[in-house]
Amino acid sequence: MKILIYGVGGMGGFFKNFFYSRGYYVKGYDVIKERSDVNFDDIKNFDVVFLCIPMDEMEKVIHELKKLRDKFNPLLIDISSIKGPFLKLLDDSGFDYLSIHPMFGPDSEIGLSNIIVVVESERKEEKVILNEFKRAGAIISKIDRDKHDKKMAEIQGIAHFMLTSIANFLDLNKEDLDYASPIFSVLYKLASRILNQDWKMYYFIQKNAEKIREEFLNESIKFHELLKDREKFEEFFKEKSKVYSDFKGSTLILDAFKATEDVDDIDLLRGYIRAVDSLILRLLEKRVEAGKKIAMYKQQLNEPIEVQDIEEVKLKDLTLKTQLNPLRIQEIFGLIMDLTKEEEYKTLGIQKRLAVLPKGSFSEEAALKLVNSRLPLKYCSTTNEIFKAVESGEAEYGLIPIENSINGTVLPVLDDLLSHKVEVFGETTLEINHCLVAKRKLDFKDIKVIYSHPQAIAQCMGFINNYLPHAELRYTYSTSDAIQLLDDTSAAIVSENAARINRLYILKKNVEDLKGRNITRFYLIRKKGDNEKKGNVTCLFFGVEDRPGALKDVLEVFYKKGVNLRKLESRPSGKLGDYIFFAEVEKALSDEDLVELKGVTTFYQIVGVFDEVKSLDVYG
Repeated sequence: MKILIYGVGGMGGFFKNFFYSRGYYVKGYDVIKERSDVNFDDIKNFDVVFLCIPMDEMEKVIHELKKLRDKFNPLLIDISSIKGPFLKLLDDSGFDYLSIHPMFGPDSEIGLSNIIVVVESERKEEKVILNEFKRAGAIISKIDRDKHDKKMAEIQGIAHFMLTSIANFLDLNKEDLDYASPIFSVLYKLASRILNQDWKMYYFIQKNAEKIREEFLNESIKFHELLKDREKFEEFFKEKSKVYSDFKGSTLILDAFKATEDVDDIDLLRGYIRAVDSLILRLLEKRVEAGKKIAMYKQQLNEPIEVQDIEEVKLKDLTLKTQLNPLRIQEIFGLIMDLTKEEEYKTLGIQKRLAVLPKGSFSEEAALKLVNSRLPLKYCSTTNEIFKAVESGEAEYGLIPIENSINGTVLPVLDDLLSHKVEVFGETTLEINHCLVAKRKLDFKDIKVIYSHPQAIAQCMGFINNYLPHAELRYTYSTSDAIQLLDDTSAAIVSENAARINRLYILKKNVEDLKGRNITRFYLIRKKGDNEKKGNVTCLFFGVEDRPGALKDVLEVFYKKGVNLRKLESRPSGKLGDYIFFAEVEKALSDEDLVELKGVTTFYQIVGVFDEVKSLDVYG
């Protein structure tokens, strides 16, 4: 989906950054050439056009776009504050359009801001856009097109009128603000905000509110008379306080104005920093409390506490909003997110996290067998990321595939075991059942491409050769990647779990060649340290001299003690012709065993002592 922002001013700049940070193809066009990424003729290449233009230019812009009507059919998105005069223009334009009213300014945060939907088109692009707003935490509300302007006259017109009336009535000078209360300071700031924006937009808003403004003034005169009577004043307060009852957090609003002050005196600057620091602390507490509530929802939905993709979008959004060092900003907010997650885990009683491969993978399926919940899972893109997460302490445990009964050892895992400061403390197995899936129901003859991980394809070659010999095979790094690449004429080989999560159509289950014999074995790893080592299997690396019989001498040590080697692999050491060996022996090696082993090897490194693990305690 290609998005064009027509008019890259305040709100245009906001929407451009918003969709860019979420990975969309987005460009800007503006009459000010320096703001434009494309020429006018390029507009026809876009699927969505945001109309972020002054309201008095709407008719002209729609007229210009109609000239391109034969060449493209975009979804127009109208963001005007008043709808009456402009929806007729959009109706007559021949374009599909979505009309929304964002109830916030370009320098505001979209989270908890209201976006009013006035007219919908049912286009698929529209659903994607509204879903992005919702995922960002915006409040999506709807109103009938005939009611919008009347309601805005009440909500916007009167509020803006009151603020500008203060500016009209009070003849203020700078010294007067030295005596201002927090409430007046906030009102002054808000009035200043209005009076330093485009007057034409506010003229449209006030023109729309003329009738209700007169009603408000008449009622205000009556209210003025009421305030003269003590008993009526008391009665008014008691009655209205029942409706106007939400004063929670109002002190925070009033204290927040201090952060907007401009001071030069050194003592006042110190006071300013104290006030800002106090505000930051209180806001951090608010953020953590919100995180705890989210944790409770995640528990109901069985969703993980850590969601890497969402966190990355948040960090990208934040760095786009500031000129401060982006690396420092990411570091600071990364720590804030860590603090929130820490409290979320505490709320749910989770003390340890388990790093696994992406959602829908067989690794996740094995993890769910062990912990029975997604809450403690930390998803990683690769096994190398899992090793790094465990080594750095981002996760207490990691689950990594070590071998498959058909395809053998996962060799990159062996290399990572040798190079990272982790140890194996358990193993678990999972029977692998593959499914052929697609975005919709397809006949086998209509499938042109099959996507999957090389091992998954290798495990299903008999089925593919028999039923899909015409299909092109395309290898992906993971089953998650395969799902992302699906279109209307392709299929993927993934787990049933992945198909359910991604709402895919299962064309056929159990397409693996060796049914009931396709088993993957996983290692459980933790950071190397003073952990108690328990188990009947030891895994280790060792090296031998480059001479005939050197490996035989090592094997002889185990043979004499009656110890079975259930696994032996060689890996290049980095020097041509020189190899390191990895072994699993069915015994917890004693100090005596290690002394003998030292005598026949150039080095050895124990990387784990373990047994099979049926369940993993992340709460203790």
